[in-house]
Amino acid sequence: MINSNSFNSYLTQLWDSLLAMKTLEAKGTLLSQINPQKRYSNSILTIANYLWYVSESAKVLELTDELLLFPEVSVFAVIDKNGKYLGLVERDELFTLVGKPFGREVLQRSLIKELMQSINPFDARLHFLTVAQYLHQMDEGTSSKTDDGIPRDKITRFFPLVNEYGQFQGIFSRYDLHEYLATITRNDIELAGTIQDRLLSNKFLQKDTYSIIGWSRSAKGVGGDFYYVQEIYKEMLFATLCDVSGKGVSASLIVSMLWGMLKTYDFRRGLRDLIVTINKAIVSTFHMEKYLTGFFMFFDQEHSKLLCADMGHSHVYLIRNNDIRALKGRLLNLPIGIDLEIAPSLMGITLQKGDRLFIYTDGITEQVNGSGEEFGEERLKTFLRTLPANEQQITNVLIEQIDQFREGVPQQDDMSFLLFTYTA
Repeated sequence: MINSNSFNSYLTQLWDSLLAMKTLEAKGTLLSQINPQKRYSNSILTIANYLWYVSESAKVLELTDELLLFPEVSVFAVIDKNGKYLGLVERDELFTLVGKPFGREVLQRSLIKELMQSINPFDARLHFLTVAQYLHQMDEGTSSKTDDGIPRDKITRFFPLVNEYGQFQGIFSRYDLHEYLATITRNDIELAGTIQDRLLSNKFLQKDTYSIIGWSRSAKGVGGDFYYVQEIYKEMLFATLCDVSGKGVSASLIVSMLWGMLKTYDFRRGLRDLIVTINKAIVSTFHMEKYLTGFFMFFDQEHSKLLCADMGHSHVYLIRNNDIRALKGRLLNLPIGIDLEIAPSLMGITLQKGDRLFIYTDGITEQVNGSGEEFGEERLKTFLRTLPANEQQITNVLIEQIDQFREGVPQQDDMSFLLFTYTA
């Protein structure tokens, strides 16, 4: 019977041997890999995928022959006896020089430091976004080619990193940085989309005198369509549907901002004050670079009255006795975020039993099919005349009709709607 302690000791020795072999394989006579110092969180060192270096005294031909054993080494640093960075050498360029006619004869006594590129290093502790911004500014301030006609991005494909003492710590490439930034952006968009889905999850609210259902689907994972429904004081209902200019993350920032403001707003201050407050926040934050259209409403169950404001939205239908007409106020309000000083015009409606209010964004009517034809308002009106009896089936039916119409054409814009039904 094998003693367990002896067996465990054998496994430990075997593992140590394998690690030692791996270390030897990763280090040649001339080539070595740096073991970077502390990798600070979000520092540019975290994406340094190239850690090879050689001494400045290495001979070109000996190093070239050794590189044949290490095909994974595409770039390496040249350092002095104190480990300080001196320059970079790219594998392809080195092999090109050696491979030229009489290249080996010419370079027989040459040292690698004679062929290195003198590229200024970055501090390995810098934040990766700081480095990305610097490279962007550097690219904008230089021509695409050098005086010799060589593409500049080829010369600056790789960038060295050093510690506070100038000692070599690693090398990163433009591609590594772009991929890292793309991954972060993709993850942020996915997280923003998840959060927005929670904020805009399909909403169905049914009470004795009314029901309301909401739906939204973004075109880019995150978007600028937004709706919000909340029961407030004295059996009052507040609801809004907004369409933020643009799409993507910038629009989703306003969506999150709106949600936070509405969640904490004291609705006793009234509808007009709410709109003025939101407008001031949007203008002061985004300096009129972003705006939104929207429809805001209070519903008073006790008096069957609707108080609303159309802030440049104009995509609202009142459905009464199978008659569908656009709901428009006497005065046109500007969208929110365009002018710091606004005085919203409100309109009041006394509802009748069975009245419905359909509020939507233009992503629905402007969706095109394979022939370039828009879904349009007439198709939407046809749908509204034949609404399913079951309120919760309405969303599925409308989505099915839109998706069948577009014939596989990608969704171009965010799509959302609110359907309010007065049942008393």
